[in-house]
Amino acid sequence: MIERWLILALAKWVGWVASHAWAVLTGLALVTCASAWVAVDRHQMNADLGDLIRQEASWRDDFDRFQAAFPDHVKTAVVVVSGSGFKQVEDTAHLVEAEIRRRPDRFRAVYAGGNHPFFRDRALLYADQAELDDVAARLAEAQPWLTAVAEDPSLRGLLKLLEEGIRNDPPSGFDRAVRLFEESASALLGGDDPTLYWANEFFGGSDVWHRLISVKSNLDMGETHANAELVEELRAIVAQVGAPPDVRVGITGEAALAHEEIEAAVGGVQLAGWLALALLAAVLLVGVRSLKIIVATFTMLAVGIGLTAAYAMLTVGEYNTLSVVFVVMFFGLGVDFAIHFSLRYQEAVNVGAGDVVQALDSTVHSVGGAIFICTLTTALGFLGFWPTDYEGLADLGVISAGGMVIAGFLAFTLLPAFFTVFGPIKPHVTPLPSGARLVGTLIVHRSWVLGLTIAAAVLALAFASQARFDYSVLALKDPTTDSMRSLRLLQRDGEATDYALLMFGEDLGVIEAVRALPEVDSVITLEDFVPENQSNKLYVLEDLQWMLASALAPLRRLDAPAESELQAGVRSLLETIETSADRSRFADLEAVLRDLAGGPTSQLLIWQQGVVANLVEELEWLRRALHVGLVTVEAVPAEIRTRLTSAEGERLSIVLPAEDVAEVGVMNRFIDAVQAIAPTATGRPVIERGVGGVVVASFQQAMAFALAAIGVVLLAMFQSLRHALLILVPLGLAVLFTLALGVLLDAPLNMANILVMPLIFGLGVDSGVHVVDRYRGEGDVPHLMHSSTPRAVVLSALTTVGAFAALSLSPHAGTASIGFLLAIAVSLLLIFTVFLLPVLLSWVSEPAPKMRSRAVA
Repeated sequence: MIERWLILALAKWVGWVASHAWAVLTGLALVTCASAWVAVDRHQMNADLGDLIRQEASWRDDFDRFQAAFPDHVKTAVVVVSGSGFKQVEDTAHLVEAEIRRRPDRFRAVYAGGNHPFFRDRALLYADQAELDDVAARLAEAQPWLTAVAEDPSLRGLLKLLEEGIRNDPPSGFDRAVRLFEESASALLGGDDPTLYWANEFFGGSDVWHRLISVKSNLDMGETHANAELVEELRAIVAQVGAPPDVRVGITGEAALAHEEIEAAVGGVQLAGWLALALLAAVLLVGVRSLKIIVATFTMLAVGIGLTAAYAMLTVGEYNTLSVVFVVMFFGLGVDFAIHFSLRYQEAVNVGAGDVVQALDSTVHSVGGAIFICTLTTALGFLGFWPTDYEGLADLGVISAGGMVIAGFLAFTLLPAFFTVFGPIKPHVTPLPSGARLVGTLIVHRSWVLGLTIAAAVLALAFASQARFDYSVLALKDPTTDSMRSLRLLQRDGEATDYALLMFGEDLGVIEAVRALPEVDSVITLEDFVPENQSNKLYVLEDLQWMLASALAPLRRLDAPAESELQAGVRSLLETIETSADRSRFADLEAVLRDLAGGPTSQLLIWQQGVVANLVEELEWLRRALHVGLVTVEAVPAEIRTRLTSAEGERLSIVLPAEDVAEVGVMNRFIDAVQAIAPTATGRPVIERGVGGVVVASFQQAMAFALAAIGVVLLAMFQSLRHALLILVPLGLAVLFTLALGVLLDAPLNMANILVMPLIFGLGVDSGVHVVDRYRGEGDVPHLMHSSTPRAVVLSALTTVGAFAALSLSPHAGTASIGFLLAIAVSLLLIFTVFLLPVLLSWVSEPAPKMRSRAVA
């Protein structure tokens, strides 16, 4: 009864549209233009996790208290300066920090502890004992060079030292010094920077050095825009500073990660959208072969995207990294309605339905009810997200549900108007296989088919039960972005990790108990900024003061040499090499010296600057570094103390994991162990686990709502429990097999692709509705399989698979995983709907175990 009334109402509406086709198309064109203006004018993006997921729990309260006490630790960007040369990294970091501090209107909370002169002057005291011993040995080797430059801060004194070394028994490290001079001279002759970074020779105990500069935006605007401005400004500064070739400057941190996630998500959707359109065009060209139907379909998609985008901005008000996926989903789902309506219209034309109005009326009476039911069930499937605490997904649900209603409306409005205005399509039959023979064979052996399906479902259940959920937000991000590469670099080298736990206000007993846990690598507190074994290290520094006395307090200091003296020094060194018994040992140095001797004298002044200037600078540093005293907590710079002590005096402790916490089980053990001692310990691991729990609960709720709502609609419209349950069977199997394949392909569920599970109900119900509805109209499987419905189902599914396969190419890892799993799920739905569902229909409705031989009109 309901279905009959519904079809009559739809037929009346389509008839009215056909009689006012030009007016309808004109109105839709005007509304589409207005919608496009609204969509562009109000467009904005949001990637803030706090806004995407409703977080009302004790774990969120703990983090909020931490954020209130230490606001400079959250929502920051971090400039990461890395390289193999200590001095180059240090100089670049200082330049970047200076540029940032020159712009207080743009930046605040600038923190670069490693750049603080307090730590540079006490670098020897902060080195561990082995490192200090190594530096002391290097300084002992450099003592002659340090003394030479202290007495004669010019190239003249160093050339004489080289000459003496060649004439006499060279001191330890002499060959290294010769190579440095040769490299410097070669760089000068090649037009490169000849600077010798002597600090690299003193601090040579690490393969890679890092300097971190943390900063927050000082702009008064929305967080998403502030992040974008912050990152772009930092990128401009990095480009302006211009790092040396062997120094890498990256930008990471919460703000940069969020900004680049939006860039990846939007860029991925744009890429997927164009690919989806190309694949859609290819499928329609092969499967439909009617230019009018193809143009009508693309017109409907263009209008639908414009209307849905405006609806999104007027209702939700913004996109997030999940809801922006609706663009590609609309291509995959909106085309479903167009294909079923258009192919049924084509079928009516082929059987001689008469004029356009009569063909449209026949189309509505045949598939109008199914399209309406699909609109309703798909929209309800998406609306299942709306009442959940996953607000980012709720936005996707509201936008997509509205998009499906718009697509359904356009199917009954734009398509009839289009076909009326542009005239009837030419009758033709597309010579594509219908699948009827295969389905007939399956029905003949349906007992085996059903038995094998059940066995496969049991096996899939065994694998699906091993599905795991990765609640890490980093799993959603593009690993090739600058922010992710920089973060991985810091984590690899143990410099920093996003997965530390944070304790504040805890007493020493709690801190020591946490430090003793096997799951904990270390606990960083303010006291860790007081060097260990200071007494022993100060003794070493005293020995160095005595050893380097001639360099630290030279007995003489010569005037700067004239250019002629430098030329004479080069020639004298050349003569010494030529008469040396070990001339071949210094062949490379001899070659560059000859080139310098034959060049302009100005080159020698440049070389002198490159060789001597940095050594003089390091000599000044040594005078400070060897005359330091004991460091206490009170002596630690205020900039450091305020980072680890709140305004109320609460101390911050940073707990680092002992194992790689990329695996969820390891992460859980780390959190549980620490929170067993310090229940209020917080940080990214705790937040992500808490959010993960909210996400899982949200999807369970969404799946329950979608299943219940779709079931009620199917019962109401079909008034048959049997047919309603048959439509749900392919959906359940698709969920089960998708989970199982995810396990086999090592594609765990994450905070983005978990939406695939409830989406399967919204996506997959359409095809089942069309198949069952057409079966009820035709009366048996043979007529069903020779109708336009199976072809429409296949074409619709292929366009949807194409859209999601395109989405899987997105650089945003979360979006790509959605596309990957949905492509698998829709492919499975296609197989189960086109081949298994007819077998099930014959099983419950047709008693004969084989296909009946009937002529099909």
